[in-house]
Amino acid sequence: MSIVFETTGVFTSLQHIEDIAYAATSLSGPCDSLAHILGNALLGNDITKETLEMTFTAPVIRFEERTLIALTGAEFYAYTDEREITPFKVHLMEKGDVLKFRQPKKGTRIYMAVAGGMHFVNNLSGNIVLKAGTRIELERDYNELHKKMFDNLEDQRCATWGIDAYSLARLYYSDVFHIISTAALDTLSRKQLTQDTYIVTQRFDRTGFILEGHKVKLISNNNVSVERCGTLQITHQHDIAISLKHIAQDDDYVQFAYIADYHLAKLSQKKPGSKLLFKWVDQEEMTRQKESYENWIKTVMHQIAFQHNIELSK
Repeated sequence: MSIVFETTGVFTSLQHIEDIAYAATSLSGPCDSLAHILGNALLGNDITKETLEMTFTAPVIRFEERTLIALTGAEFYAYTDEREITPFKVHLMEKGDVLKFRQPKKGTRIYMAVAGGMHFVNNLSGNIVLKAGTRIELERDYNELHKKMFDNLEDQRCATWGIDAYSLARLYYSDVFHIISTAALDTLSRKQLTQDTYIVTQRFDRTGFILEGHKVKLISNNNVSVERCGTLQITHQHDIAISLKHIAQDDDYVQFAYIADYHLAKLSQKKPGSKLLFKWVDQEEMTRQKESYENWIKTVMHQIAFQHNIELSK
């Protein structure tokens, strides 16, 4: 039995990570690696289990067997004919349930994790174009927590606990992005970059996007190129391009900075019309902020583990 797509949505794909330490900056994998990690964590999955990445218009999904899911990432609100499926909580889906999504109130990408994992039928890589009728096979790699939660959620069908949306606001809702220089801009460009408000244009997909705002110029092309998500690059028209997930980065564009790791999750949730404000930081400030971000993640993980222990004791 499996999950079936009645409609496919836009840019829908299965994503996984191999190394949590480099998940955010890697040029492959989920655009919002934090959402991927939190979805699997809520369910008690191994972090490397696949998640379904959905963008803008999400698919309509029919469940052909019971399973547990968690939705994370953008502020999409999902529903079935019988109930609302709120994000950042664990839900029990029954055989025959059809999951639909409203347009996002905030953000761009939502992720669905499934207890025990999943993969495309006859295509373990997930590198296929979705169409109506495409199936995802459940791996059913259930652990003791999964088995217990199937029983615990039999009546309510939704866990009473989850990740507090307020605690996520500090990560996702700010428009300020810390950037670290890799090449010298002229004095005017460097100053204007932090004074202007940049807008995401319609030239947008999961590989990156172009910004509207003050154009920038380099003093020279002696830049240090870094292969990572979140680089700021100059196009031939001197516009700013930002990279997301794309193995073959465009060598025609010249890099001049990159966005700090701890701001890449909210970068992935920007869409055409979104605002970006840049702030230069040095390595010392970046390290301090990164430690704060990682400590926050550890706190959330401890809170989830605490709730899992309660579920196991019921």
